[in-house]
Amino acid sequence: MPAFLFHHATAGLLALLGLAVPVAIHLWNRRPGRTVRVGSVRWLEAAANRRLRNLRLEQVWLLLLRAALVALLALVVADPVWMRPRPAQVARGVVLLAPQLLRPDVLPALRPSLDSLRRQGYSLRLFAPGFRPVSAHAWNQPDSLRQLLTLARVADSATTVADDYWARARQAADSFPGRPLHLITGAALPYFIGARPALPARLTWQTVPLPDSAVWLAQAWQPHPDTLRLLVGRSQEEGTVFRTVALRHPRTAGRLSVAALPGLEYVPGPKPVLQLAGQPAVAIHTAPLRVVLYADAAHAAAGRYLRAALRAAALGLHRPLDLRTATPTAPLPNQTDWFFWLSDQPVPASWLLQARQGGNLWHEALKGSPVEARLALNGLADETAVAVRRLDTGVVARQTIIWQTGTGQPVLLRQPLGQGSRYQLRTRLQSDWTSLPESSVLPVLLLQLLRSESEPAVGITAHDLRQLDPRQLGALASVVAPVSSNPVTIQPAPQAVELRPGLLLAALLLFALERWLARRRSVSLSSSSL
Repeated sequence: MPAFLFHHATAGLLALLGLAVPVAIHLWNRRPGRTVRVGSVRWLEAAANRRLRNLRLEQVWLLLLRAALVALLALVVADPVWMRPRPAQVARGVVLLAPQLLRPDVLPALRPSLDSLRRQGYSLRLFAPGFRPVSAHAWNQPDSLRQLLTLARVADSATTVADDYWARARQAADSFPGRPLHLITGAALPYFIGARPALPARLTWQTVPLPDSAVWLAQAWQPHPDTLRLLVGRSQEEGTVFRTVALRHPRTAGRLSVAALPGLEYVPGPKPVLQLAGQPAVAIHTAPLRVVLYADAAHAAAGRYLRAALRAAALGLHRPLDLRTATPTAPLPNQTDWFFWLSDQPVPASWLLQARQGGNLWHEALKGSPVEARLALNGLADETAVAVRRLDTGVVARQTIIWQTGTGQPVLLRQPLGQGSRYQLRTRLQSDWTSLPESSVLPVLLLQLLRSESEPAVGITAHDLRQLDPRQLGALASVVAPVSSNPVTIQPAPQAVELRPGLLLAALLLFALERWLARRRSVSLSSSSL
């Protein structure tokens, strides 16, 4: 059923009040009586004015014409729009192919399924930013895989947002309303970020099994002149693990013998790297972990405990430890990673300056209150009870809690300091403050801290093969989604047709007709009065 919309309905209703104008004019301007020439004086007697006592409409057709003209002008003011319905169209389905499936060992197996869907009227597009279409010419070329990879790279270059299949599926449903959608993707967990959105029933999701494991070189270090230490990652559907491999440092360029990494080559130079075919080069880190420690007489015991714990933690570091004892006035080594200040005196300005340039500053509490708590050691293999006897219980604002007690009281806090970080231990490494210095847990906690801050992060997103359960996608068990024999139709949005120009033209025609009829009536009255 056709629908009409009015942009200015209120103004149009007010304009309709103008219908009272032609009615009032017709009631007031009645036809005057005929003049009779007689000689009797009785016609000169005063008579009452019967104009208002005998009101009746005359020339009804002219009145209706003028009322129609006013009504048309009121419609013009209301600015009507006709929402003309469009005929239903047959909905063409869309197949969305994820770029991660554009591989020589995966795409050939998908071709029969994709060709079957294309013969049923489905159009092929990439499940990538912009949903770029894949033409039949490019699909049927012998080098179609190369052309599709080029198209995928163009789509990826158009955005810097990380690939999120949940958000992209929602975007596809909004971009192709009413059309059946068939998504063909992998089920790798890194592509599914956040919670699953609400997706329409016309969207089906097919997952394709990809290689079940991946091995890659994550990082490399040179802890000693004759030693290389490699961090090798291995990802499977169940999870991702890393192992450390120690090798003798090669003297010249050449291949290295590493299990699961065939073809690994050593490339010497000012910045030596390890190169593996199909993967980006991995730089070899040669700089040691530089640590500076200062403890005054009141903190001498804490300094001894901390120095011993750092040396124990160094056994688990990939970089060699360069631990030096400093004084407040002595110059600091360049590119120092950690500054441990164990004193009640203010931190020297030179220490703060280097920490702001990318270092990490550690200092202890100045005062503390007696407490009875234990350090929370969740996740550690050795969960030996560590007592906390004195603690700074002041208000904490805008700081990250690194260590805490079992009751949630912060023990170690981190705060940004320029390009570096500032760590505040809210207790002291002394036996009357905590049992942490005498515990074997301290080197483990320091090792976690040194690794998280002083070693480059291990990126696993590109190699992470953990899989999402297909039942969470609503994926079909069959390889190809069954297509109904009855065509699916969609109702396109109605077309908005502006009626104001036509109404203006009709009003002009009615006005011309009204003027012609009024002039004709005036001429006839003039001739009859003669």
